[in-house]
Amino acid sequence: DENPITPTMMKGIVLLAASFLGVARAFAPSAPVGGVSSSSTSTTGLEAIAAGFGSSDLDSCYYAAEAAVNAAKEPLGDSKPSIAFVSTTAGRDIDKVLDSLGSLLGDTPVHGLTSSGAVLTSGGSVANGLGVLLLSSDDPGAFATAYDAEDGAAAVAALKSRMESPKAVLMSATPGAEEAIVEALAEAFPDVPVYGGTAADDDLSGRWKVLANGKSSGTGVSLVGVGESVAFGASMEGPYSPDKGSVVEATKTEGRRVFEIDGKPAADYFYEILGDEVKEQYENGGLVLPQTAQKPIGIKQPLTGLVKKIESKIPLVKRLVDKDFEYITAHLAAFGGEEKYVDFFVPVPEGSKLVMMDSGDGPATGYGGAMLDALQHAKLSMGGESEEEKAVKPKAGLMVFCGGMAIAVGDKLDYGVSAVGEEIDFPLMGMTCFGEQGPLPVSGRNVQRNLSTGFVLFG
Repeated sequence: DENPITPTMMKGIVLLAASFLGVARAFAPSAPVGGVSSSSTSTTGLEAIAAGFGSSDLDSCYYAAEAAVNAAKEPLGDSKPSIAFVSTTAGRDIDKVLDSLGSLLGDTPVHGLTSSGAVLTSGGSVANGLGVLLLSSDDPGAFATAYDAEDGAAAVAALKSRMESPKAVLMSATPGAEEAIVEALAEAFPDVPVYGGTAADDDLSGRWKVLANGKSSGTGVSLVGVGESVAFGASMEGPYSPDKGSVVEATKTEGRRVFEIDGKPAADYFYEILGDEVKEQYENGGLVLPQTAQKPIGIKQPLTGLVKKIESKIPLVKRLVDKDFEYITAHLAAFGGEEKYVDFFVPVPEGSKLVMMDSGDGPATGYGGAMLDALQHAKLSMGGESEEEKAVKPKAGLMVFCGGMAIAVGDKLDYGVSAVGEEIDFPLMGMTCFGEQGPLPVSGRNVQRNLSTGFVLFG
């Protein structure tokens, strides 16, 4: 069973809720008086995208939506938005949010998800936030969207019928469904990069939702195809270094559940590493996300066959790639009590080699350095072959930040976000997610991953 929310895992919700709420209380709303923040860029030269962003922490869903949408619309002038990216904290009444957006945006396609604790902006985090990023293009084929309340494959097929060959695909899914959607996208769109984040809530109670026009679902998926006319760059990375002396083998697994490590109970192995801080969960079962947020696990990925040739000056990428392997970062989620298994938030294929990862000074600095590296990587990936393409600058962006990393940084989150915010001169909306999706840096294979951060940029 690959559902990450099992009865055993539910035993730890109180502990996780306390951690998330502690982080949420530490968020300092970045909105000025009136509850609105906005930013914009101009539309000059050959760049096709105009963009605007607004956010609000007003308690009323309608007034928050109105404030955010009006701020986002202002830099667009008379241009109609081509797409609306939306994120809202899960504590809001999602139906009211969607009704409000419908009345304000009309038939503009909406792609969104709930965020844990706060919506992120270039100025910091906004608790109880609602964010709207609007993009406008002269090309009617710049974006295509698809949504299904339950069936990821159906959403992929719908997107394929609307955009045969996208430059990239953006996805928002719900916990437990991600890898099946990634696989379906790989079949429908070979070699097309996929980036996204998993919908989240504040306490792992299942209030997460993906959002579309007037619709939301706790089991669904929303997809966006990015057309060839849109300058695009992106990154998705885990800011960790592997401890190559800690390699073990997952000798018995099923989906996201690991029963044995090197032929012995998996719970025994991880209890020996984590110690008394997980004693209760080791003995009785339960979530350990706060205790493991600073202790990522790397799943080694052999570099075999044809791989993409990349040249990166970014230390973050170099740390995650050695001569023979790259790594999928994974978050150890729960102990299974007497049954001695452990659960992750990513699939762990049987026979996988697992490595403990070092988070360095990331938690103490709010992962500001990792955010800066990810932003630089996304900017570099926008460059094309022609001088015109090389000159393209970001006009708007999305930021994905892992909810587990938010636990790890605690009240340092705004420190990290503000550090990267100093390098951002375009509208940006960020989400705190319960899973991240993106291509591995060398092989380019799209994967479900954890404890990662990244950017999606539009030019």
